[in-house]
Amino acid sequence: MTYGLLTPDVPLGPFEGVAVTVWSAQGKQSKLHTKSSCSYLRSARVTERDVRLDATTVGRLCPQCTAYGSWARPGTALAIFMDAVTGLGLLYELDRCHEADEDSYSDEEVGQAASVLFRAASGSEENAPADGEKEVEDEAEGERWEELQEARHVRETVFTEWLDALTSLTRVYQVLDLFPWLRPWAEAGVQRKADHLEALRAQAARLVAPDSLVLAAAVSAMEEPGVPADDPAFAPLGTPAEAAAKLTSLWRRWHSKVEDSWDYPREQEYLVHDLASGMSSRRKGYHPMLERARVLLSTWEEAARSIMAGQGGGRVLVARVPDAALAERGSRGSFTDRLSEWEQGVLASFTVAVDWGARLAVTVRVPEPVAACLLSRQSVFDYEVLDQDASTCVAVAEPSLGADEGLLPGVFDDTPVHGRRLLTAEHLRALRSTTPDAEQLYAVVGVGTGVEVVALSVLEQRCAAGWQGVILAGASDLPEALLATRLQAMSAGEPDGASVWTARVYDPHDEAFGRSLSAAEGERVLVRLCEGRPDVGQALRSLALARSVPDLRDLEAGGYDDRGHLRSPFTPDVWNGLLAMEQLDLEPFESDSDNDWPGSGLPLGVLASVQAYTTDAAGRYQGRAHSPGCAHRRPYGGVDHHDEMVIIEELLDNKEFDPCSKCGGYAVRRLTDPQVAYYRAAHQLHYLAQRVRARVRHRSTNREHLATTLEGLSDLDTRSVQAWFSSRAQARQWRRIVAGLSRELRDSSAG
Repeated sequence: MTYGLLTPDVPLGPFEGVAVTVWSAQGKQSKLHTKSSCSYLRSARVTERDVRLDATTVGRLCPQCTAYGSWARPGTALAIFMDAVTGLGLLYELDRCHEADEDSYSDEEVGQAASVLFRAASGSEENAPADGEKEVEDEAEGERWEELQEARHVRETVFTEWLDALTSLTRVYQVLDLFPWLRPWAEAGVQRKADHLEALRAQAARLVAPDSLVLAAAVSAMEEPGVPADDPAFAPLGTPAEAAAKLTSLWRRWHSKVEDSWDYPREQEYLVHDLASGMSSRRKGYHPMLERARVLLSTWEEAARSIMAGQGGGRVLVARVPDAALAERGSRGSFTDRLSEWEQGVLASFTVAVDWGARLAVTVRVPEPVAACLLSRQSVFDYEVLDQDASTCVAVAEPSLGADEGLLPGVFDDTPVHGRRLLTAEHLRALRSTTPDAEQLYAVVGVGTGVEVVALSVLEQRCAAGWQGVILAGASDLPEALLATRLQAMSAGEPDGASVWTARVYDPHDEAFGRSLSAAEGERVLVRLCEGRPDVGQALRSLALARSVPDLRDLEAGGYDDRGHLRSPFTPDVWNGLLAMEQLDLEPFESDSDNDWPGSGLPLGVLASVQAYTTDAAGRYQGRAHSPGCAHRRPYGGVDHHDEMVIIEELLDNKEFDPCSKCGGYAVRRLTDPQVAYYRAAHQLHYLAQRVRARVRHRSTNREHLATTLEGLSDLDTRSVQAWFSSRAQARQWRRIVAGLSRELRDSSAG
């Protein structure tokens, strides 16, 4: 089987006639290529041109590009359409799981396997343990054992084929729901797949006994019984307390095995051998103990049968696959992989109708114990009861997009902004299911919220709650020119073998003082951390968008993907571009009467609004406060809703803040150039204040140098005043402190 190759007969719908860029060798009949790097394009003279996308253009494509054509920027409607149809998309799925192959089992072979399985389950033959613990005593019993194993293999194979076909047809309908103009063209192929799927389901149903499924549901509803720990037969297990613990463990393992199995409870009889683990078979009472344990299992089974007999009737349920369970693009698994044996058997045996759509709807008519079990247990399906008085007990699948709408141009970023369509939760589900890097940052504009930068997961939650707006651009859409100059400058100025993390500078007169806190340093660190990786450009684009977010905690994506991984809109290294994992030295801004080493009482100015992120800003919780990069906190490199955000002005006078001695308790949002400049100037002034006071005490500091430096700090231009201070009062406070130091210096010289 080959990957799905785009053919001229595939309807292009609204993408018919769209201008696309292709490359080709010289000649009118040369094959067309969707990218200049195509391995099938070997000519030395290559022509680039724009053509209209139509059947003629598709017919001239090279084989490589018909399967993996890169027609448009990722994330656009055209790119999503091509990705969903070609490669491992619609065309591939239509070409598989539509007929029996040479490895499939015939109905006759399935019937033979069913007779072996049910004969063994009826107890007419002794069932050998699945783990091979009991030796085969004679040749006839060995042959029966091999026959039973082969029948079990047939059952597992048929169920695997059925679930694979179910997954495949679900994926087909997902694509058809996104692009409804493909439905008439795909109708014949879909019908073949549906017929084959129903044939496989019928085979699977023959290999499972419905009453065993009902019995398993009854076992699931049983409460933990008392165990006969005082029975003399269980004396080899130890004291009554030890026997009770082991028998209770046997019950729990038996209960767990039965409730998730399509076999009869008696087929779990081999579990009794766990009681004899580490015990010699020659020990006195060994065999009577096992025989008594088998009787105990039979007692539990009879109790379940009495429950089953007391619950007559049945119910009609509909099972739907929730959106979160649908596989994302690039996922290795399917929602059917998370079905237990028992639930697989229920769906195969009791399904009465299936309706297809973006959300599969399976209608089942089940006995009461099975219905109660399905409604109470956790499952990949969402089960709900249908009205049994309705004229038809068939659920209708819920379409994700309008039947005549689909995923059209203008939903994402492939049209001018004024032509965009309002975003819906269904559009975002389509984006996630068809785009491998859908979880990223997006610049959006919403009615009532304005322009924002949010992660895809957050956008999904808002759309589900009724948010209205459009996507302006994703992080991957930012132009290369925005990054090229910065990348070139950083790579040119970086010596070979230099450390990613620069040493901290403590001399405020050094030009590098405060640089480790700057946004420019964040960019450099991010590039170095991503060095040699293909995602460095995407990381810088994400950083550019993330900087506009007022509160970095809003960058948390939230939730987990279908592989159980925590979602993130960017690589964790981006947090190092947003946060400086060190603290501000706030001594220059402290009061000059607080301690023996007084501060200078300088105004915080532009530093007052700098954000600090910590686990505990006010000492409300047990333990000390930690920064996002501290090894003492959870293994997550960024901030989320568990963290607190305070500004430096609030943190400066917070007496309850109890920081970790290793990390300092918080990390600051990286400083802008004016903030770094003021931070450096404030430390220079504080340093001079200490020198002036030292001259007053010891008359040992060079007066001319101090006076010259103070004069430079007092003579601020208008631009610095506006950039450093939020009010004229702060500027006057700065000048007042400088003037006071100058007077102290003159008075000490005169004295």
